[in-house]
Amino acid sequence: MNHTAILTLFVASASSMLAQAVDPTVTERPTVPPASVANPGSGNAANVDASDAGAQRPIFLKTENISTFAGFDTKYLYKDNPLSSADKINFIETAMWMNTVYGGASFSPIEVDDAVITPYAGVSWTSTKYLESGLDGLDFFSTSAYGLLLAQHTSGWAFRAGVSYASDKSEATKEETYKEFYPNVGAMRMIGINENALAIFDISGGIHKSDSDPVFGTSFKELENIDVTGSVAIRYAYNDFIITPRYSATHKTYTEGATSSNDGRKDLIHSLSLKVDYPITENFTISLFGGYSKRDSKGGTTGLPFDFESSDGGISLGINKSF
Repeated sequence: MNHTAILTLFVASASSMLAQAVDPTVTERPTVPPASVANPGSGNAANVDASDAGAQRPIFLKTENISTFAGFDTKYLYKDNPLSSADKINFIETAMWMNTVYGGASFSPIEVDDAVITPYAGVSWTSTKYLESGLDGLDFFSTSAYGLLLAQHTSGWAFRAGVSYASDKSEATKEETYKEFYPNVGAMRMIGINENALAIFDISGGIHKSDSDPVFGTSFKELENIDVTGSVAIRYAYNDFIITPRYSATHKTYTEGATSSNDGRKDLIHSLSLKVDYPITENFTISLFGGYSKRDSKGGTTGLPFDFESSDGGISLGINKSF
């Protein structure tokens, strides 16, 4: 019986540590309506001139009452560094399968001088599974919700302010491993380059108010940080394909000070991606995607390296519908 108890404790502890190997600070979390909803990428929406980019009004937005949307995305990808390891020798490559269900609504727009203000709310649920290298102990579920106000100005800029909530739960232990509230603001501008190409500039930032639970049930806030992200993307329509290269840079400053192992830590994350969408129907899209990320980190009191490089590529299917 004693041997059984010890073995059970060991397995549970190992699963808990594996569940914490995923770095939640580099996990993408929804804070705005999905781009696949605002830009379906089929029919007239695939043509830059026919889109509503000048007014910055989402394509699916009605002029009154409530517009709702829902969708499902499934992704199969291969990632060469899913654990964000700083040492290339310790890279563990794996295939991953991610499934997301989401839904949301936009509410009656408010007309003011030179702008239209629209409230939004949305929720999503994601299952992330690691398919190779014995990493199935890392499988987790994520739940997210957001609310925001989007102000679409006649100058062509769209300003937003909102708050989002995210929670990760380990599939192995059934325990919540991370949660955060994220008040954030942002601004976006779309500029037509020609009849087939659109440049999209975006800047955003916010405060991650987080809790993480490493192994022994003690709640920590050492992952709290302030971030600022700037990005530029080109949306190019070629026949029925939508090709979107994108570059972004994110700066994070950890805020817990002397009470945290991240005292003085600052991260700079560069990301470069390419996505090719092919709309099979108005509401069904198949995509190929790939990307590269690099984090340069300074500070912290543990002496552990937080720098990493990571690349991935895969295929996704998306179904979305607005009502």
